[in-house]
Amino acid sequence: MQRTLKKSFSFSGVCLHSGNDTSVTVHPAPANTGIKFKRTDLKTSSEEKIIDAVVENIIESQLCTSIQNKYGNKVSTIEHLMSALNGLGIDNALVDVDSDEVPILDGSSKIFVDLIDEAGIKNLRTSRKIVKILRPIIVGNKDVYIKATPAESFKVDYTISYDHILLDHQRLTLDYFDENIFRELISNSRTFGFKDDVDMLLEKGLIKGGSLNNAVLLDEKGIVNEEELRYPDEFVRHKILDFIGDIFLLGKKVEGHFEIFCGGHSLTQELLKTLMSDKLNWKLMDENPSHIDKRSIESRTEISAAI
Repeated sequence: MQRTLKKSFSFSGVCLHSGNDTSVTVHPAPANTGIKFKRTDLKTSSEEKIIDAVVENIIESQLCTSIQNKYGNKVSTIEHLMSALNGLGIDNALVDVDSDEVPILDGSSKIFVDLIDEAGIKNLRTSRKIVKILRPIIVGNKDVYIKATPAESFKVDYTISYDHILLDHQRLTLDYFDENIFRELISNSRTFGFKDDVDMLLEKGLIKGGSLNNAVLLDEKGIVNEEELRYPDEFVRHKILDFIGDIFLLGKKVEGHFEIFCGGHSLTQELLKTLMSDKLNWKLMDENPSHIDKRSIESRTEISAAI
C-alpha cells in the first residue's frame, strides 16, 4: 500500500551551495500525489510554484541533484531528503521550501529520518505500483559505470575508488533493502569532499554553506573533522544514500539490481533517462506484499548479525 506522513514536520538550516538559510515544511499528501516541491518564496501562481520530483524535471547541476518545472522554477540538493522519503517508504508528500535549495543539515539523511519518525507514517488505501527493470542497461564507460539488470527486489552493489589513502577501495553490497536497512546502515552516512578542491568549488559559486558540521573533509593525511567517521566505510554508504535519493525520481520504488563503479549524481540521472526512454526497458506492476514481508524478516536478521 502507498504511504504518506501522519502529520507535517519542519526544519531549517544552511544550504550547501548557496549558503542561504532556508526553511522547509513537509506535508502529508493523498495517494498518487508522488513527491512535489513547492517554492513558497515565489510570487507566482500555485501551479508555477510546484516542481514534481520526476525524471522529466531533472536539470544539469554540479555536486547535487536539481529539478525544474516548465516555468523555469527549480529546487536543488534534494537528494538527501528524497533518500529519506524513499528509504522509509513515503510515496506521497508536499515539500514547501522558501528558497531554491534544500538545507544540508548534517550532510546525511539521519535528521530527516528522525523527523519522519516523529511525524509518523500513514498507510493509504491505494496499492503501490513499482518500476520493474526488464532488460540490462549500462551507462558510463570502463572507469565509471552503472549496470542495471532485472531482479526480484532492489539490490545495490556499489564500489568507489579514489586516489586517497582512505578511499582507495570501498565496496558495499545490499542484496535486499527495506526501511530497517536504510535506518541502520545507510541514513547516518555523511557527504564528503577533498580539501584540495575547496578553492576551485568556491570560485564556481558552489559549497558556500559547506563546513565541517555538514561534510567530511579529507586532506592528504586523512580526516580534517574532529568527529571521527561514523563507519569505516562511511563514504561508500553515503554514495548509496545519494543513489537511493536520486533513483526515487522515477516516482516509484524500483525492482532491479544495480552494479555501480565510481558513480555519482550525473551518472545516475543518465541511467534514469536511458531507462525511461524505451518502454521495453521497464514496466509498472503491483508491489507484492508477501515478497515485502519476506525481505523485511531477512533484513532484520541481517542487521542483527551485522551489529
